[in-house]
Amino acid sequence: MSKWGNASPRFSASDQDGQGNGQGPRSALGEVLYGFRLQGRVIHALLLREMTTRFGRDQVGFLWIFFEPLVLALAIGLVKYLIVQTSNHGVPPFLFGVIGYAPFFAFRSIINQASSAVSANMTLLYHRQVKLLDVMLARSLLQTAVVSVVLLLVIGGAIWIVDMIPHSTPLLVGGLLLMILFSHGIAMLVAAASATFEMTDRIVAPLTYLALPFSGAFISMHTLPPSWREVMLWNPQVHFHEMMRDGMFGDLIPAYYDIGYMMVWIIPLNFLGILALRAARPKLEY
Repeated sequence: MSKWGNASPRFSASDQDGQGNGQGPRSALGEVLYGFRLQGRVIHALLLREMTTRFGRDQVGFLWIFFEPLVLALAIGLVKYLIVQTSNHGVPPFLFGVIGYAPFFAFRSIINQASSAVSANMTLLYHRQVKLLDVMLARSLLQTAVVSVVLLLVIGGAIWIVDMIPHSTPLLVGGLLLMILFSHGIAMLVAAASATFEMTDRIVAPLTYLALPFSGAFISMHTLPPSWREVMLWNPQVHFHEMMRDGMFGDLIPAYYDIGYMMVWIIPLNFLGILALRAARPKLEY
């Protein structure tokens, strides 16, 4: 619908030689399936390692993965409520603020952590099965899980307290996934740049914070004058937030977004990101 304009990894010997279980030569399809299974195990191991490295091995550390963005999102929602205090088209300002900040938290976290992805996993890249793309996928998947749990808690609270259910779950989930893909594409470019330029993180981090006022996270495009709205809609981030708001609030707040325009950004960014990671790999010194 378009409305614009209206734990480190361990590998066995069988994994190293690529045969596995002493089996004979595989068919072409078997090789492909085996490759997917192998890389799936690599990403799973990297994901567990990332969780342990960032939050420790105790249960409190793992819980903080979800509490940190939840607390931040609730704080933003509270500020929004205290400033606005009245509902906007029947939408509680607190819920409006949380739905806007949670996906932006994923965007900021995925990109900001990309600059340290290479240096933090340098020793793992000695294994030929571990690729830079696997490292980036593990980090993006972790942030996707975190934000998804936060949104589930917030939406569950909204259903219980204010009796407001999502207007369209596919739109809500789709908007979040497209935001993650967009962020992942940028993150791969940032990770590749950080392998060459040490100042990358000092440049990227401030830019992600400066992007907040222009992201559309806390501003509905429907409330802006048409001329301002057209300018804001050139920013693809705005479309992701509008799509999620449409999925959550439906016709209560008219939304403006174009899925085709989002894909015009997502596909090239991810393609260029993969190429950049492949180009950066030979330049790394283990």
